[in-house]
Amino acid sequence: MNLSTWFPTVPGHRFVPLFDSDESLVVRTRLHGKEKTLLLRSPEMEEAVVECVELGLSDPRWEGLLYVMGWGSGPSFRPLYVGKAERRGVKNEVSANVARIRTNRHMFARWGDGVAYHIGDLSHALFGFKAYREPTQKYKRWASVLFDGFDPPRLKEPVSLYLAPWVEGSTGPSGLSGSLPAVEKEVIALASVQFADCLLNVDGV
Repeated sequence: MNLSTWFPTVPGHRFVPLFDSDESLVVRTRLHGKEKTLLLRSPEMEEAVVECVELGLSDPRWEGLLYVMGWGSGPSFRPLYVGKAERRGVKNEVSANVARIRTNRHMFARWGDGVAYHIGDLSHALFGFKAYREPTQKYKRWASVLFDGFDPPRLKEPVSLYLAPWVEGSTGPSGLSGSLPAVEKEVIALASVQFADCLLNVDGV
């Protein structure tokens, strides 16, 4: 199945703006501490993630969130990065990535402000603040693809986030039911063919 056709079929899915940006596509930032400049997520994105996670954790069938960062929305959506935030952690019943989601800004379902999370790592690549490691090539690539300039941080195009709550028995693009990790791999595989010119996932990461 074409991904553009499949995305709208997942129950409970939504498209939201990823970044808090103005009309000229400059993303707003905040200063954390004295030197750490962070990109701001849009209020719509934060509200959607909180709602999806809290509803999900109340359903024993919920496996987590499938998310796709991309340009556009709806039928014109072009995926840039496919990932997941799973309900279960390695050691705990509820992963630290989704626990206490309203106050968990460091992790925030993988889109948190901390280094090793998407917004934190992308901000690190853009602004070069001090951290326990250097900015990674992965997020330097994200920065060059998403942004026209870094001072101020201006997007090339509006960036959306597709969110799909994944429950046991949900069907992927193939029409077969599968787990959240399985559908993530399936969507990455299809996107690497259908959107090879812009997909940022490398080797399924």
